[in-house]
Amino acid sequence: MYYFGVKAYDTAGNQSTSYSNEVSGWSRPVVTASAPSAAEQGRSLALTITGSNFQAGATVAFSNTGVTVNSVTVNACGQLTANVTVGAAAAPGASSIDVTNPDGVYNTGVGIFTIQAAVAPTVQSTTPANGATGISAAVKPTVTFSEAMLVSSITATNVKLLDGSGTPVAQGAGSPSLSSDGLTATITPAANLSQGVTYKIQVVGGGTGVLDLANHGMASTYTQATGFTTVADTTPPTISSVASSGVGSTTATVTWTTNESSDSQVFYRRQGDPAYQQTTIDATLATSHSEPLQGLAPSTTYEYYVRSADAAGNAATSTPTQTFVTGANAFTYVSFEAEAGNVVAPVRVVNGAASTFGGSYIDTPSGTTTGTATAPAGTATFGVNVPSAGTWYLWVRMYGVSTTADSWFESINGASRQAITAPSTGAWVWVAGRSYTLGTGLASLELGGREATARVDSVLLTNDSTFVPTEQPVGDQTPPAADTNFTGTSATAQVTLSWKNSTSADFSQTVIRVRTDGQFPVSPADGLPVVTKSGAAGSTDSYLQTGLVNGTTYSYSAFALDSSGNVSAKVTVQTTVTDVTPPANVINARRADKKIP
Repeated sequence: MYYFGVKAYDTAGNQSTSYSNEVSGWSRPVVTASAPSAAEQGRSLALTITGSNFQAGATVAFSNTGVTVNSVTVNACGQLTANVTVGAAAAPGASSIDVTNPDGVYNTGVGIFTIQAAVAPTVQSTTPANGATGISAAVKPTVTFSEAMLVSSITATNVKLLDGSGTPVAQGAGSPSLSSDGLTATITPAANLSQGVTYKIQVVGGGTGVLDLANHGMASTYTQATGFTTVADTTPPTISSVASSGVGSTTATVTWTTNESSDSQVFYRRQGDPAYQQTTIDATLATSHSEPLQGLAPSTTYEYYVRSADAAGNAATSTPTQTFVTGANAFTYVSFEAEAGNVVAPVRVVNGAASTFGGSYIDTPSGTTTGTATAPAGTATFGVNVPSAGTWYLWVRMYGVSTTADSWFESINGASRQAITAPSTGAWVWVAGRSYTLGTGLASLELGGREATARVDSVLLTNDSTFVPTEQPVGDQTPPAADTNFTGTSATAQVTLSWKNSTSADFSQTVIRVRTDGQFPVSPADGLPVVTKSGAAGSTDSYLQTGLVNGTTYSYSAFALDSSGNVSAKVTVQTTVTDVTPPANVINARRADKKIP
């Protein structure tokens, strides 16, 4: 502070005797620098102005009238802070800063602050880096901006983490969060990320995207080009609480839990079967699993285990194998192979086919003219012994090659032919046909060719309205060798059948069926039952059928079955039962020329 007093002189050089009143004041302020030295149009910020001789209560003004000074705080005689707003229309270029002390003395820092035209902020870098691998699943990704951003614009809608399918990952409370300098946003996922998955950071620009302090938005949306990949998951799920419930005569439900979200599948088989059936994989990822089983055999013990795989493909199976027993019912299930029917061209048998029962199926060759309900393209017919009158339901195992090669005709006992079509292509499926009211005895089932190359593998007829077949060919599908030396010797009202059992090592029994309409039974379900006999492979056996009708021709077929239920080709014999028994001896003969009283 400097203090001044004034004396006066007249023209003669005489000096006044006393000083005037005392005045005081600071030296003229010196303005040297501003930090920051530049700001964009539309920005509000605090400037630190340095120099000397700044007095408490000093004011600040800019030569660019587009800059508004909101407040000034003198921190020391060599520093003050000015909170300013750079107008959106402020002219770009250098601006001088005036600092004026309370006594009106001022000075100017010439061109020490520059106004810049507004530019959109950009994303400068990300962590994890683009292309990074082996990242912990507990990572909290961050994104760094070129300038400070508005806190209110940093939301889970604008700053995202995308999973491998491009779906935003759920974020925890307070995420994303902005650093104190407004430059770095951190994403905190609501839970650890999945292992072995590639994620991408995305920042939404433009419109309602992220904004800088001047409310300028990023020009475009930023998304990591490659993203980062979390460390691979190599640990399979843990399976527990495996159980069966709701066990009926042909259905059951298997339930279990896993310690992480996983898919579901059940493997099951009749106790003693060499291989397991399996349900289609339910790809829904869950920790609580419930899978229904259908098409089971009544009064049968089933073994089962379950399998679950997590999102990374790590699979686990349950141990030990568990069991359940289906209940009894009064229904009948008659099944037979399509290739066992009486085939009329162009329907043909195709052998050596995978995924079929018995390794064969029937179809019509490519190029065959499409059949009609009145003129099918060939037929395959089957005689079926219906054990009881009532409503019977038809099921056919079919394979659609394409949507124009996926249908046949079906009919029983001369009913009008109706198309039966596979609901999907490229896989074997059981397809429901019509229901029929049938009487007891032999019924004739016909499959008629409709679309070329459509396939049929097996047929099932049942009086169980709720039954849905699901059985697929697994394990041993090789038929045993046929029986040999099959003969029939007739006598009065009876036939003696003799044969040599199949020589296949897994032979289990011989089934003999008979028809009296001139046709040989084509399967163990065709015709009428004669006998089912077990025996050693290669051994000879015989059976006496009595109660037959003299004068009737009986056509017999013998089928060898192995332990897996595979059926051999038939062997046949036909014989006509003739009365060969002489009458009883005459016990009261008389001469014809003698009068008989």
